[in-house]
Amino acid sequence: MDAVNAAGTTPTPAPAMSPADERKLRSTANEIESIFLSQMLKMMRQASGKAGPLSGTGQRVYQEMMDEQLGRTMAKSGGIGLSDMLVKDVLRRQGVVKKPSSEPAEVPKGAAGGLP
Repeated sequence: MDAVNAAGTTPTPAPAMSPADERKLRSTANEIESIFLSQMLKMMRQASGKAGPLSGTGQRVYQEMMDEQLGRTMAKSGGIGLSDMLVKDVLRRQGVVKKPSSEPAEVPKGAAGGLP
């Protein structure tokens, strides 16, 4: 039985995303993750409440730049998986289904998350 939308017609699948569009999507998602990580680092630093002996405007500016760069570096090296989740969600919402590059690994019986 086919899915039917509100108008009573069968929805057509979304066209495949071009490689250039997918690169742009991944780049944007990676930038969002780096901003998130930078803000998280900034908030963690503020929550620690430790001021160094040279605390002042210069140190604050330097730490903000360092947090921003560290966030970018963390996102480029895999981050926390936020960019992957964003890409998957955007593709899902657009109806673009991507086949996995390989079959998912089997979980051995009795292992964590496996069936008994």
